[in-house]
Amino acid sequence: MLTTNVIYCGDCKDILKKIPNEIIDLIYLDPPFFSQKHYENFWVEGRGDHETKMGFSDIEWHEFKKDIDPTILKEYEHIEQRWKGGHSKGIYVFIAYIRERLDQCERVLKKTGSIYLHCDWHASHYLKVMMDEVFGYDNFKNEIAWCYSGRESPRAKKLSRKHDTILFYTKGKEYTFNTQFTPYDENYIKMYFTHKDEKGRLYQLQPDGKGGRYRQYLDEAKGYPLRDWWADIKPLHGVDMMTMQKDKEVLGYPTQKPEALLDRIITVSSNPDDIVLDPFCGCGTTLAVAKKMKRQFIGVDISRVACDVMKKRLGENVKVIGGESKEELAKMNPHEFARLVIVEKMNGIINSRKSGDMGIDGWIEFKTIPVQVKRWEHKVGRPEIDKFSHAIERDRKEKGILVADDFSKDCYAEVARIEKEQKIKIELRKIDDIFFKA
Repeated sequence: MLTTNVIYCGDCKDILKKIPNEIIDLIYLDPPFFSQKHYENFWVEGRGDHETKMGFSDIEWHEFKKDIDPTILKEYEHIEQRWKGGHSKGIYVFIAYIRERLDQCERVLKKTGSIYLHCDWHASHYLKVMMDEVFGYDNFKNEIAWCYSGRESPRAKKLSRKHDTILFYTKGKEYTFNTQFTPYDENYIKMYFTHKDEKGRLYQLQPDGKGGRYRQYLDEAKGYPLRDWWADIKPLHGVDMMTMQKDKEVLGYPTQKPEALLDRIITVSSNPDDIVLDPFCGCGTTLAVAKKMKRQFIGVDISRVACDVMKKRLGENVKVIGGESKEELAKMNPHEFARLVIVEKMNGIINSRKSGDMGIDGWIEFKTIPVQVKRWEHKVGRPEIDKFSHAIERDRKEKGILVADDFSKDCYAEVARIEKEQKIKIELRKIDDIFFKA
């Protein structure tokens, strides 16, 4: 039995392997775009979490080579060999990375299912060719242009890039498709709805296929069948430019997509109670919309911070599974790990400063007790205790908690001395006790 309405923390390549064949109705994925940028995230809500600054990189794709199937990697290696400059940016590694995950998406998708891959100009043309391989050329349905506006440079020597690309494929010939409509524009109405009845209602005459014509009333018309360019859904900004108020949807995630975009995709390609999967779910927009629309959902993200933010967004009854094994914890960067310990395990708040934190990673008990988290393979010793005691003094507190894998014998002796002579109490907690003991 597949568990739904859940968030899995981990690499979607590994998580998807645990999902049975042909059980998902709709997949939407918004992976990194090969943008060659580093993004900063600002999570501003949570358990007293006044500001948690995280980031992710869409630059160093060569670092992923060691984790990719060499056969798949070789398949795409020829791409950059044809370029001037050769393997300078790692586009072939990026395509191979996405390919491994799309192979699993194809396996878990129902025969009647659909998949939407969100990308932009950096790699959409390569992804299209690769998706033809995975899902079949004949199962390509649309290249959707999601158009938007924004600041433009009058000095740029190229046309303004103002759309993302969404590649829409199906698993087979028979698939869920609920036709949607968009309103007629004013020019269309003036051109075609040229008649009025005795009540003043506008209509146009349409052929009925039998030699006569019938009245199609404007107030009864559904509009245009949905086209493959979408200019009516605005991207998210920090501030609504019309009201100058903070956009209520914005969570501080730099690549966050608007709920209206996912509402449209989910409406078109699924029905109530269908299962919607997002393998790169970020801040959880797909899951939030699926929940509102009475669909079941499964989300996957490699960042534990993102998973915790999603849990808060979706409600406490949504579980986060994974992300806490010793292997997974070892892969976390120090700041993300400290946040998991302090915010999620100790109900505290994190110090938003990555560097220059003066020896304090966060606080618990309404910011009365400083916490420091060490990620060392060797035991924490006496010098670290002394430094932490000074940090507690600077923070004008009388107690602190130091979290680490293990502590040396002289460490405990120093804790006792500091409590006796300096009247500062330091509590030592082991990581294993926090994560792996009931």
